Amino acid sequence: MAEITTLPPRRSALDAVWIPGDYGIPGPSGPGVTFTRRLGLIAIQLDSRRDTAAAVARAVSDSLGIALPDPGHASSGGEFRAIWIGPERWMLLGGDGTELEARLRAAVEPAGGSLVDQGHGRAILRLSGPRVRETLAKGTGIDLHPRAFAENAAAQTGLFHLSVTIDRRRGTGTFDIHAMRGFAQSLHESLCEAAAEFGYRLV
Repeated sequence: MAEITTLPPRRSALDAVWIPGDYGIPGPSGPGVTFTRRLGLIAIQLDSRRDTAAAVARAVSDSLGIALPDPGHASSGGEFRAIWIGPERWMLLGGDGTELEARLRAAVEPAGGSLVDQGHGRAILRLSGPRVRETLAKGTGIDLHPRAFAENAAAQTGLFHLSVTIDRRRGTGTFDIHAMRGFAQSLHESLCEAAAEFGYRLV
C-alpha cells in the first residue's frame, strides 16, 4: 500500500450552513454587519516554559518579525497575527503558504517554547460593518466601545454562552471571533439572530 504523504484539505465547520447572501432587515445603506469566514489559516498555540518568555519572544521576533503582545492585546507583523490567550500563552496565525509551524518550531523550541497546532479545532469568523458592536453586545458583557476596547485589543470571554476569543482588528467595526470548531454552528446561528434587525450579509 502506498504511503499517504498529504492530508485532505481542511473543511470549514460551517460548510453545511453557510449560504452567501443578504438576510434580515437591512437599513437604507445596506446590511449593518458582514460575516466572512477566515479560511486557509494556520493557527498555532505557543507556550513558553517557566522563565523563558523573554527568550521565546525574542525568537519569535527574529523569526517572524512580530512582537508577542501583552495581556489583553494582539499584534500584527507582516502576514502574521499574534493574540495573547493566557499567561505565557499566545495564538499565532498565518496563511497556508507561510510555513508558520516549521518556522516557529525551529525558532522557539531551543528557547524554551512549545507548540500545538490548533488549526483543525478552531473556527474564525470576521464581523465587520457599522452595527457590529451592537450585534456582539447582545451576547457578551464586555464593553466594546473603542475607548474601552481599542484596536488590537483581545479578550477571552463568553459570547452567547460560548467560550470565544474576540480580537478587534482595524478600525472600529472589524472583529475576529475565534471559537472551538464543535461550537461553530451554534455561534453562527446566534450571531445571525443578533444581527437580523440590522441586516447582515454572508460572503
